Amino acid sequence: MRRAWPGIAARIIGAIGLCLSGCLATPPSGTQVATPQETVSEAGELVEPARALAGLYKPGEIRGFTFIQVGDEIGRSYGRYDGPVERDGQTLHRFTTQVELLPPGGKPLRFAAELLIDERGDLVEGWERSMAAELRFEVKPEQSLLHIQADAGLSAVEQAELSYEPGTAYMGYMSTIHEELMLALRELRVGDNEWRLISLSAGRADPWSAKVERQGDTVVLDTSLGEEIWLENGRITRIEVPDDELVVTSMAHPQWPDWEVTGPTALTYKPPPGASFSIREVELPGQADDPVLRGDVLVPDPAVHGPGPHPGVVFLGGSVSADRYGFAGPPAVDLGYHEITDALANAGFVVLRYDERGAGQSEDAKPSWVGQRTDARRAFRTLLVQPEVDPDRIIAVGHAEGGWRALSLAAERPREVIGVALLATLGRSYRELFAAQKDILEALETGKGLPKQLQPMADWYGEILVEDPEALVFRALVPMWIAQGGKDFETDPVKDLAALTAAVRKYKRDATIERFPDLDHHFKHEDGVSNQTSYLDPRPVDKDFLAALVQWTEGIAAKAGAKSRPNKPNKSKAQPTK
Repeated sequence: MRRAWPGIAARIIGAIGLCLSGCLATPPSGTQVATPQETVSEAGELVEPARALAGLYKPGEIRGFTFIQVGDEIGRSYGRYDGPVERDGQTLHRFTTQVELLPPGGKPLRFAAELLIDERGDLVEGWERSMAAELRFEVKPEQSLLHIQADAGLSAVEQAELSYEPGTAYMGYMSTIHEELMLALRELRVGDNEWRLISLSAGRADPWSAKVERQGDTVVLDTSLGEEIWLENGRITRIEVPDDELVVTSMAHPQWPDWEVTGPTALTYKPPPGASFSIREVELPGQADDPVLRGDVLVPDPAVHGPGPHPGVVFLGGSVSADRYGFAGPPAVDLGYHEITDALANAGFVVLRYDERGAGQSEDAKPSWVGQRTDARRAFRTLLVQPEVDPDRIIAVGHAEGGWRALSLAAERPREVIGVALLATLGRSYRELFAAQKDILEALETGKGLPKQLQPMADWYGEILVEDPEALVFRALVPMWIAQGGKDFETDPVKDLAALTAAVRKYKRDATIERFPDLDHHFKHEDGVSNQTSYLDPRPVDKDFLAALVQWTEGIAAKAGAKSRPNKPNKSKAQPTK
């Protein structure tokens, strides 16, 4: 496993931007919610007995739950008891679940799972899958371990092992029937109740606790997960999560969904048909304490582009977790970097692309903006010494924050870097972006009180806060190509482009600004409103965008070649486009 197990499902939800936070939602109009009657009970009084698994559900019985947030339905969870299964002389019980999330403006996101459990209710094996990942669970009783394997369609398969003793509780992502099972199979007493709970999707175990009381015929649990659960006769009737504005209600007559989940599609790279370049794998030299970085050098075919030397391109991606092709996740997303670098290589440039730390074949390291800038320097030096490269004609192409690293290279290497292409690059600093969230900004500056979702990237955010894109533009004394998609929701196509435009005008930089109204953050065509769920739809990088980028880089390379060899013909294929 490359990194500590962060939880596949949590990363999926984080990636699609589905936010469950705020105050308790008001039930939809027309919905009558019964208020449990208060009953005085003594601490320790048994209010729910531990039930036997046999007879708890009828074979084929379906349990359904609706998730409502701020009055809107955002998801559904279905659970079904499929009945007993004989396995090696042992009777097991199969439970299947299907979960459907309904993010605003996006396509439904669907999960499916299957668990086999024994007569005591202990987990034996199972799986959970979505379009983003497939997880496999297996309990190894002789070792008291739960083994979890996750395949997200990327180059690496993540694995985790957790201690698992009989009686340990478990729960899949939004699988409400698992929660119902957990409560039905255990005694519930007035007062404090606690046990160990494994989140299968997150790959972690935590203490779980609840304060239990009886209110008339209803047992109410106030849990350590921030839930208030209402139980009647061992069945969940309602869950409220005040901090998430979330209400979960049981369906009266649920019908099993007619859709299936096939799991993630593996992302694989193939050179484009008729490619006029070869690929050479390289390791990027660094210091002894630097992580090992690996990548590709794309070398133009001399039969097509001449013997060289050729102008070079160092490509710097914006993602901290993408490989050399722009494959990132989970969920597995093709950012399209390989299409950009392939197009430049086909135009006669020697291109270097590489795996970010912890992605592809590169060694893992803690996410660090300072480290990423160091890695960009390593990539540049690696490209510079390739025998096919003209060291005086290097162009740095950067996507998103990769554009900031490209500007830094231009300032540090003014003799070799002849141009910078900024693709969907932020024009405002992170300090400005967080200005309206003073508590978050203070937490990033001090490292204290960070929200959980920001903690894994705390150092990266803290380091990038000092970057000033206007100062980067000031220090980079080279021609710039600034491209921005009009459907981009990550880099603001108005505010960020205006800030970059103001900076290049203020410092009188030679800049070409290209707007692509119907393209998203990755310069892919977007028919509707772009959001993170649309990234999951496979789409190519726009051809007009690629042609414009190639045209500009060819022109910059040709000018530099003419200046360095005014009396000699330029043998490189890179010539001004008519």
